[in-house]
Amino acid sequence: MPGSAFITGAGSGIGRDLAMRLAKGGWRVTVADILQETSEKVVGEIQTAGGRAQAVCCDVVNASQQATAFEQHLRAYSTLEVVCLNAGISEKGSFLDQDNQNWQKTLDIDLTAALIGVRLAAAAMQRSCSKGVIMVTASAAAFFPLPYAPVYSAAKGGLVNFVRAFAEPLSRRDIRLLAFCPQFISTALAEGVAQIQDTLRGLKEEMLTVDRAGEAAQMLVEGDYKPGMLMFLHQSGRIFEWQPQKPNLKLLKDMPSTGVKRQHGKGPWADWATHQIPTSCQIVRVVRLSHEFRAATELHREKLPQQLQPGQVLVRRAWAGVNASDVNHSAGRYMSSTAEAQSKLPYGAGFEAVGVVAGVGPSVTDVCIGDAVAEMTFGGFADYAVLPARQALPIPHPGPEMVALLTSGLTASIGLQVAGRMTTKQTILVTAAAGGVGQFVVQLAKQAGNHVVATCGGAEKAELLKRLGADRVIDYHKDDLKAILRKEYPKGMDIIWESIGGDMFRTCLRALAQGGRLIVIGMMSQYSSGWKQEEVKGLPELLLARSACVTGFFLLHYTRLFREHLGRLGRLVTTGRLKVHLDGTRFRGLKSVADAVEHLHSGKSFGKVVVQLAEALPNAISSRV
Repeated sequence: MPGSAFITGAGSGIGRDLAMRLAKGGWRVTVADILQETSEKVVGEIQTAGGRAQAVCCDVVNASQQATAFEQHLRAYSTLEVVCLNAGISEKGSFLDQDNQNWQKTLDIDLTAALIGVRLAAAAMQRSCSKGVIMVTASAAAFFPLPYAPVYSAAKGGLVNFVRAFAEPLSRRDIRLLAFCPQFISTALAEGVAQIQDTLRGLKEEMLTVDRAGEAAQMLVEGDYKPGMLMFLHQSGRIFEWQPQKPNLKLLKDMPSTGVKRQHGKGPWADWATHQIPTSCQIVRVVRLSHEFRAATELHREKLPQQLQPGQVLVRRAWAGVNASDVNHSAGRYMSSTAEAQSKLPYGAGFEAVGVVAGVGPSVTDVCIGDAVAEMTFGGFADYAVLPARQALPIPHPGPEMVALLTSGLTASIGLQVAGRMTTKQTILVTAAAGGVGQFVVQLAKQAGNHVVATCGGAEKAELLKRLGADRVIDYHKDDLKAILRKEYPKGMDIIWESIGGDMFRTCLRALAQGGRLIVIGMMSQYSSGWKQEEVKGLPELLLARSACVTGFFLLHYTRLFREHLGRLGRLVTTGRLKVHLDGTRFRGLKSVADAVEHLHSGKSFGKVVVQLAEALPNAISSRV
C-alpha cells in the first residue's frame, strides 16, 4: 500500500507531474516549492482529482527551511517512504563574465541543496522507522557535459557521483538512493535555450515531454531498483541504466612513487618488527572441543614461510584481544556442526590482534614494512602471522587500545547502526556496560544525543560509566534493576543492547518501549555452561503487544564495513572524543592467554582484556600501559 512522498520543485515541470501521478496512485504527497501559490495550485488539482496532498513553501537553498518542510511532512503523515529532490535551475550567462554571479546560484540549487535534502530525508526516514527511496533529479549532462552550461554540468555530475558514492552506505539504513538523469525535456529550464535546439536538430530528436519524464520518474521511485541506480532517459523516450565504464588509462609518464616503492618504514616499531625475524612462530591452537578454554587449547610452534607469496604480508603482533566468545570458538560453536569442527582440528584460537608489518610480498603496494595494522581473523593468539595484505587494516599505532576497537569497538559501532538503527533523542539501555563492548556503546550512544541507562556490577564500574557519560547507572549488585526500570522508565526503552542472556534477557524484554528494539550480541552468562538453549515463554505475544522486535547481531556478517568503521573509531580515539578503558590485570606472552580468558569469564574484568603477545615492546607503548 502506498505511503507518503515528499517532492521539491513540485510546482511545475517534472515535479508537478510526478506529484500528480503519485497522488493518483494513492500516495499522500507534500508538494514543496519556492512559491506558496504554485504549490497550493498543484495541491488543489490533486485534491480535485480525489488525492491527498499538502502545500509547503520551501527555498531548498535554505537548510532550515528544508528541515521545517520535512517536519511539516512528518506531522501530517507520520511516515516518509519516498523523497524526490527535483528542484533545479539552468545556467545563465557566461562563466567567464566577471559580473555574472548566476553560476553560484546554479551550484547552490542543483548540487548543494540536493545534498542537504538527502541528509534531511535520511534523518526523517530513520525517525519514522521507514524503509525509503530518495531520488535526486540529475541530468544527462552528468554524462554528456554541455560546453555552454559548464557549471550546470558540474553540478549534475557531482550529484551523480554523490549517488554512486553514498548509495551503498545509505542502503545499510534500508534507504535506496537513486538518480534520475533525463536528456532535454520540454520545461521552462530548456525552452528558449538556442544551444539545446541546435543539439536536438543535430540529433534529429524532439524535446521529451514532461509526461514521459514523469512516467519514468514514477517507475524509478516505485520500482525495486538497486541502490545507486542511474536511470538515463534517452531523447528517444527509451529508458536505460547508465553503467559507468571501467577507466581506460593511457600512461602519460612513468614516474617513481614513494608510496609504492617504499619498502621500509622508520622508527622504533619498524626496527622492532624486523629485528631477527624467526623461522617459526608460536600459536595457540584448539586441539579438542570444549567450553573450557584451557582444556581445549595448546601452544604450538610452527614454521613460517621462507618467502612471501604475491599479495601477502608478514605481521609481528604486539597485542591480542580477549572476548567472551573465545570459549564458543574453542567449543566449535561457530562451525556448521560438531563434525565440521572436529575435522578442522587443530585450528587457531583468538579473533583479533594488532601489530606491525615485518615483510611484504611481491605486488603489495598499499602496505609497507613498519606500518601499524590490525587483524580480524581466526588465529589471533599468535606472535607472527602471514595474511593477505587486504586483510591488514591500517591503524594509527599498534597500542593495546587499538585492540579494543576491533571486535569490541566494531561490534558497538556497526551494531548500533545496522541492528539498532540508532538516531537521536532515544532512551537506550546497555547491559554489561563497563565491559569491552559496553563502554563503546555508552559513548557512541551519548555522542548521538541519546539518554543512556547503563548496568554493571560494582561501584568501581559504576564510577567509570558515569565518567563515560551514562545518564543513569544501575549497579545490579545493590540496585533492583526491575524496580528502577518500572519506576523511572515506565514508557520503556527504545533500544536495548543485551549481551548477558538468561534472566537479564527476560528482564530487558519486558522493558521494551512501543516500537523498541532489543539487540542480542551474545549471552555471556550461558557460555560457561555449554551455551544451553533457553525457552522464553510469551515472546511472540509480548513483541506483538508492543510492536517491538528482537534482533541478533553477529559481527562477522558485516566484514565489508570493518575498514570504514575502524577508521572512524581510530579518529575518535586519537582526537580524544572516544575513551578506551583497558582491564588493569596484565597478561604477557602466549602462555598467559588461558589465564586472560578465565579472568574475563570470572566477572572480575573491568574494561577490555588484552594480552601482550611479545615479551618486549618499544618503550613508547610499554611505558604507556
